[in-house]
This record gives sequence, structure tokens and C-alpha cells, in this order.
Amino acid sequence: MLRGCLFALFFWLAVAGGYWYWFDQIYDPPGSIIGAVCVGLITTLCLGSIMNARTALRDWSLATASRNGIRLEDGRLIAVGGTIHPVDQPLIAPFSGRECVICEYDIGRPGSQNRSQSGENPTPSDYAGFLMTPSAIHTPQGEVRLLGFPILEDIPDEVCHGFDAARNGFEFLTKTEFENRTGLKMVTIFSVFGELWSDDDGLVQKNMQLRNVQPEELFTRDLFEQLLQQKQNAEAHQDTDAEEPSRYQEGYPDQTFYQDETRESEDMAEQEDDTVDEDFAADDLAFSYSSLPKMTEKRIDVGEPVCVIGKYNELQQGLLPASGSTQPNRLIRGTLEELEQKSRRSLYSRLLGGLLVLIIVNAAAYGVTYLYQHSPDTIRHQRQEAIQAINQDDEAKLKALLHRGLDPNFKDQNGQTLLDHAREMHRDNMINILRNAGVRE
Repeated sequence: MLRGCLFALFFWLAVAGGYWYWFDQIYDPPGSIIGAVCVGLITTLCLGSIMNARTALRDWSLATASRNGIRLEDGRLIAVGGTIHPVDQPLIAPFSGRECVICEYDIGRPGSQNRSQSGENPTPSDYAGFLMTPSAIHTPQGEVRLLGFPILEDIPDEVCHGFDAARNGFEFLTKTEFENRTGLKMVTIFSVFGELWSDDDGLVQKNMQLRNVQPEELFTRDLFEQLLQQKQNAEAHQDTDAEEPSRYQEGYPDQTFYQDETRESEDMAEQEDDTVDEDFAADDLAFSYSSLPKMTEKRIDVGEPVCVIGKYNELQQGLLPASGSTQPNRLIRGTLEELEQKSRRSLYSRLLGGLLVLIIVNAAAYGVTYLYQHSPDTIRHQRQEAIQAINQDDEAKLKALLHRGLDPNFKDQNGQTLLDHAREMHRDNMINILRNAGVRE
């Protein structure tokens, strides 16, 4: 993962360097640098999209081959699809308490002061971990074990809240032993992924403490009391709605009369209930945002249909990346048919989108550069600077202007060329520069 990030960074710098070499011949700094960085970034993203299209094509072909009954050969990259089940006992997710086979979790202290409108908490995590129980995928070719913690692709985080989630979270934090990854130890987290990806027994329990925060600081007694009261209020509100009595019995002689008489009052009661519901929901939302730690889970539940792409290990009868590999198993939720459709759409969108944006951006950069070079204001400004450079005996400035395409044979309003100005000033060094640039004598 770290190597991939570094490669992307150096690739971007290399592309930006190429654009800088082009722009520096036309624009003055810092315009040439800013333009190179921006266009280089967009170009890098477009090239990344095209490379991802290649991955989508591979996924498509692997899913198709698996549906046609591909043989499981040692060391071969394959895709398998089916329902996933634990070999022995399932996991219990730390916050939701649901049975699962894989779980990534994250918990951090509330950050109400800096919380965005979307509800995302920008504060760092306090605890995080990766959990997996030995499991197997039931495929048409038989059971295939999942070895090595996979990358969970396109699986959203589920935010857990409420009294039960807080109670589960507090018990999990107090009863679990965590690796201390606080302070400078954070830089070693990237090494954790290599260990997880190449785990060869399918049992992963990697629990990490990322900041010096104790469970009692995240879950205070006041918080539990408020959560419990909130839960009881919600249950009482639901019971009140469920136990609404009937005003009349079926077949009562004056049924129509009672219906007409009570319709207006019922409508008013419904409006009041809606108002109460909205106020209750708003209070619940505000309370959760301001007080409750952010607890998220990314789970794969027992019996869920999944597709996994990875290298088959015949000895282990499962999917296991090589030790130190940068290509871990990839798990995608859904069936092989859905993976085919998704990969096909991704191929077309990434390839066409990347190529289209790449062409548009470079065409726009070329068009802007051409217009700038040939605009009357730019030409007039460059000519004035060239004459000034000769008068001031500034060789570097004159060379830079000639390097950016200045015509050395232009004539000023008096009909004099740069060579004429250099001779008048007795600038032999300037005369040599102009001759090397192809000036006509």
C-alpha cells in the first residue's frame, strides 16, 4: 500500500515535470509551475482511470471464466463466487453484535465542533481493527477457503448508534487487548496490511489503539444514562402508536356518524404526532452527533453472496497471496453475474471517461498556450523585454525570451532589429547570442 502511494506520487511528479518543461518555454514562473502541477494531476488521474479499466477488463474475464467452470490450479489468479460461511464459529461484530465472518471496525471520540453537514467526523480514530474467522466460500467447484484478510471493495461503513451499540462497544474495548500504535508508532501501521494480507490460517484478530484515549473517556456514565433514557422514550413512543384503541366496532349503527365526527380530530392528532416524531428525530440526531462516539463497522455477514479474486493455493485449498505481495485478495459483495456487469460498466466508463478528459485537458492546454503565444499583447511585451535586456546587458533574460519563441528578426517601430540595438550598445555578447538564435544580418 505504501509502495503504491509512493509510486503514484512519483508518477505525478514525473508527469508534472514534463508539463513544466513545456510550459516553462512559454510562461513565466510561477505560472508555469502552477499550470504544470494542475495539468499534471489531471493527466495522472486520467491515466490512473485507464489503468483501472485494465483491471476491470481482467475482473470481467475472470468472472466469466469462473462461471464457465474454470479449473482451480495452484498459483493461478482466479475469481470464485458463492455464499461465505465460517468453518467453525462466526464472529460477533464489536458494536452491532451481529454474526459475521469479516469485520473492519473503527471508533473515535465525538467531534461535534468540527462535524460537517454530511455528518462525517474529521477527527482521527481512537481504536481500529480487522477481524476475520476461518471461512470458506461455497462455490460450484466446491469449498474454497479464504486465507489472508481481503480488501473489501465498495462495501460502505455502517454507523452504529444507540444504547446497545454503546454497551457492546464499551465491553469490547475493556475486554480486548490492543496493540499500542499511538504517537510515532502510527508510521508502522502500513506494515500491518502486509501481515493481514498474507495471513495463512484465515484467523485475523488485529486490534489497534491509535490514540491515548481510555474506554471510560469515550463512554461515560452520563452518556449511558442518556442513551438508556433515549431508548426507553423511543420504545414508549412506539408502544403508544401500536396500542391506539378503536372508537367503534364493526357494524355499529352510527358508524358513519362517528367516522365523520372524528375525522377532523384524527387529522389534527396525526399532525401533532408527525410534529412529535420530527422533534424526537431531530433531538435524537443532535444527541447522537454531539455525544456518542462514532462507531463504524464494515461487515461481511454469514451466508452473504460474495466474489473473491485472488491466487489459488492448492496446498491450502484456498485463496492466499504470496508473503510480502502487494496484490491481496479482493472481496466484492454479490454474485459472479453481478461482478461481470459491474466490471463491464467500469471498463467502459473508466476507459472512455479517462480518454475523453485526457484529450480535452491537453487540447485545452495546447489551445490556451497557442493563443497566449500569438496574442498581440504577449508579442509586444516580449519584444519590449528583449530590447530592455540588451540595454541592461542581461544575457539570461534574452536567452529565456528566445527560448520561448521570440522572433530574433522582428523590427521595432523605428525599423530597428535586436541586432541593430546590440551593435549600437556595443554588446558583443548579445550579438553572439542573437547569431546563435539564427538572426539575419
